[in-house]
Amino acid sequence: MFNVLKLSLAAILIFASLGSSACGDSRTVPTAVASSNPFAAVKGIVDPDNHGWPRTVEVLNGKVTIPSKPQRILTVSLGHDEVTYALVPAQRVVAVGEFTKKDEYSNVAKMSKDLPVVTRDPERITSFNPDIVIVSAYSKPELVASLNNVGILVVQTELNNHFDGRVNDILLMGYIYGEEQRALAFAVEVTNRSKELSEFVKGKTGVKPRVISLVSFSDKIYTAGKDSTEGEIIEMAGAVNLASEAGLEHNPIISLESVIAMSPDVILVTEPEPSASEFIQKLRTNKVLAEVPAVKNNRIYVAVPRYFTTLSFWNLRGAEETAKIIWPELKDKQYQEFSFPR
Repeated sequence: MFNVLKLSLAAILIFASLGSSACGDSRTVPTAVASSNPFAAVKGIVDPDNHGWPRTVEVLNGKVTIPSKPQRILTVSLGHDEVTYALVPAQRVVAVGEFTKKDEYSNVAKMSKDLPVVTRDPERITSFNPDIVIVSAYSKPELVASLNNVGILVVQTELNNHFDGRVNDILLMGYIYGEEQRALAFAVEVTNRSKELSEFVKGKTGVKPRVISLVSFSDKIYTAGKDSTEGEIIEMAGAVNLASEAGLEHNPIISLESVIAMSPDVILVTEPEPSASEFIQKLRTNKVLAEVPAVKNNRIYVAVPRYFTTLSFWNLRGAEETAKIIWPELKDKQYQEFSFPR
């Protein structure tokens, strides 16, 4: 779990060891961290020693030079919105996408409720006069080109569904926004949360719970295999992701026969209500599933969709809540919400 960003995480943990009081405060970073340069191993930063302006990042749309600290920020990605709100004061965000404002999908819906909605239409985006627009890997090249043609600065970055990648996302976006100190502090917070869960899981011996994630759309059932966000969450919680074990990748369609063959101890349903409860009822009352352990023992649960389906550090909350489901000793544990900049 802690392999990719060895230099960065080592520096971050030095920062953490100097006191957790710095977490959530973007004003002060201990000299020990600054001198060890935790940005040196961050993928996408061209010159990690440059903390002035302009600065350059190398991202999905090539090398992009950011002339000054962005004050009017706009993203067209829910995951990027969630990371952005963790790094910059809310007043610097000028508009958000439709899904960012929906409680069932977004972890920052309350913070963004009064903002206008942006679409992927270049004219609509331009109307907000943003200093910078962040787009995801799934944004069309035509959108990036259209915005560049009218002089809008665009940064296209991926969002990762594994822990080291999430830390990289936080540090890279903190650098893009000119919020390195806040990004370091928040990386400490996320790293410590992940480390706590990881150490608990390492302490568990014996047979791991066998889990699958299911959703139902248009009378088809989908699961989460290798390289899926949900699968990563299941494994981070200390369970076996049966879909991955069965050789499935990403989010394929499966049959009821496949569910029977995998024989899960626990089923997580990661779609919003009320459809989640309706789907669970169908699973419980389907006679062909009667001997599946999760059905037989009434261990089918609604997993909070906004923790599972958005690519951001909030997936850690999904892992924490999954751990509470599968490990009885954690069922009453209360996890704090993440901090936001002042």
